[in-house]
Amino acid sequence: MPRKLRSFSDFSQPVSLPLAMAAMALLLTLTLLGPAMTTLGDAESGAGNVVRQLGYAVVFGLALIAMRPLKHPERLAVVPWFFWVALAWCWLSLAWALDPSVAIRRLVLTTIVIWSVFAAVKQLGIERTLLFVRIALVAILVVNYSVVLALPKFGLHNLDSEDPLLVGKWRGLMGDKNQAGLICAITIIFFSFDRRGLPYALLAGIILFSVIFLWFSASKTSLGLVFVAIAVSVGYIRLRPLMKVHRQMSPVRRNMILAGVAVAFVPLIHFGVQSDLFLNYIADSSGLTGRTEIWRAMMRYYLENPVFSAGYGSFWNIGNASPIFRYGEGWVQTVSEGHNGYLDLLITIGLPGLVLVIVATLIIPAYRLITTSHLSNATCALVVSLLFFCFSHNFTESSLFDRDTIGEVFLLLALAMLWTGEAKRRNAEVGAEGDKAGRPNSPDNPAVAMNRRARIRTGARPSGRENSRSGRRRG
Repeated sequence: MPRKLRSFSDFSQPVSLPLAMAAMALLLTLTLLGPAMTTLGDAESGAGNVVRQLGYAVVFGLALIAMRPLKHPERLAVVPWFFWVALAWCWLSLAWALDPSVAIRRLVLTTIVIWSVFAAVKQLGIERTLLFVRIALVAILVVNYSVVLALPKFGLHNLDSEDPLLVGKWRGLMGDKNQAGLICAITIIFFSFDRRGLPYALLAGIILFSVIFLWFSASKTSLGLVFVAIAVSVGYIRLRPLMKVHRQMSPVRRNMILAGVAVAFVPLIHFGVQSDLFLNYIADSSGLTGRTEIWRAMMRYYLENPVFSAGYGSFWNIGNASPIFRYGEGWVQTVSEGHNGYLDLLITIGLPGLVLVIVATLIIPAYRLITTSHLSNATCALVVSLLFFCFSHNFTESSLFDRDTIGEVFLLLALAMLWTGEAKRRNAEVGAEGDKAGRPNSPDNPAVAMNRRARIRTGARPSGRENSRSGRRRG
């Protein structure tokens, strides 16, 4: 008998749903509480918070066990291959990392988070994922308001803030106004698209309270980007019917275009950061509340180390070995990130690593969004809005490919939802191929058996097709 067709990451058979739900709930809890938990660790040594690290180990274990990998090892391949290429370069960079011990801990966490997000979304599906994410976002919004109102000494930036301009700005439990603004902006996006039957009044109320908190946080980046991201999604939906012409592109032509775009990014980035326009911009110390001073120090290091750089996670918060003490001056030596996700990757995994990450997280997903036809307009709009916001946010903050930062996790959630839909389409195509061979609806198929039992419990009659098949089997 011919072997039954199966896609590479087939989830047609049951998974342990309670474990997958627990993994997603714990993942979101650790992510949203991450800014507060990080402050409990030793920032100078990069040791991090032990509870947080153990928490992600539990998330990984729950997601892994839920898959039943001993029976279905193909399910482990939930992360797209191009992510593994980018991660492989990051792991290779440990060979020349300035502080390998810190770098490996940070990279292990990044790898665990990436796999866990894709695994949890794949097991739960898009609808359950949206439900869990929205519950978590509402919960952290309520907590942030409660902290601001009940514990203003903690919920507001106070007189002991390093920058007097921060005094009075709302931060809630997030520890920093920019983190608070970021999560409010993400909440607005998640409740603006793909409502899944939620009442409009509820959506409007949550969006309104999020906008109010975002306004009082004075997070300029998030406030300026969130509504632009929503407008971009609306434009995408309007243009989506015109993209049908690109959906029949041959794989050879598609791969050539993607490779050409990736190669074009190499000189674009390398010479772009050395252009007079960029160098003159960062020469102004007052630009973007002092960020340009940080960027000047980062650029001095990159120009001396353009290919290999410092190694993954080996520039900031590694003690006296950090290059910032040689290339930065004054207060710049006290910062813990570059406030630019792209420059941060440039000085840690070098130009090759940055290009690989951009290809994995932006170029290929953008192509998928142009060519996909299996996701609804509402879901596509949500994904586009999240991608645009997260990538734009990285021009003034750092989260791209950075462990469990809020921006990184929600970017991964958007990409996982996109690829979960793609996988369902491919599984359906495999099933159609098997149908031609007369196999997928056999009594040995657990998915069909489960559907049949569900119809019997609800009193529904089996379809004519099943009756004809069963009749043939009895005959």
